[in-house]
Amino acid sequence: MIKGKTQTGFTLFEVIVVVAIISFALTIATISIGNPQVKRMKQHSERVASLIQLVKEQAIFNSRDYAVSIWESGYAFYTLDQAGWLLVSDDRIFRTRELPEGLEFALHLDGVKVTLEREDKKKPQIFITSDGEISPFQLDVTDSQEWTYQINFDELGDFDLVLADA
Repeated sequence: MIKGKTQTGFTLFEVIVVVAIISFALTIATISIGNPQVKRMKQHSERVASLIQLVKEQAIFNSRDYAVSIWESGYAFYTLDQAGWLLVSDDRIFRTRELPEGLEFALHLDGVKVTLEREDKKKPQIFITSDGEISPFQLDVTDSQEWTYQINFDELGDFDLVLADA
């Protein structure tokens, strides 16, 4: 070394400390922001579960039977009258709904996966009686890539939401 010259640059220890700080900051930022796709799936899963809970309350309150039709990209509510199952079309809460692009449903009744049609809105699969009983089911909201939100309903209408890898 030449006298009077100082060495410039970073030591390995300094580089490791800076990388560790940046990694920690990115981890905290990722956790606080979260995965927007998972949040969107959770929001739609909670909406479906809440609407089914609400229609169960309506069934008890109005002494009417209701049903839910599920297809790959949406769902609709039905009520039973003398002519059979009629689509609920005059209610802004129980209106027919579509999932956003990129999300889709998978339905399991009694542990068996039901083949869902792309646009079949006329076949109710989930039934809610006037005494509040519901056909037990598992409804998966999936992004068809890596995430699935499972909505599990039992016959009493109690449910839980579970995030699972696809």
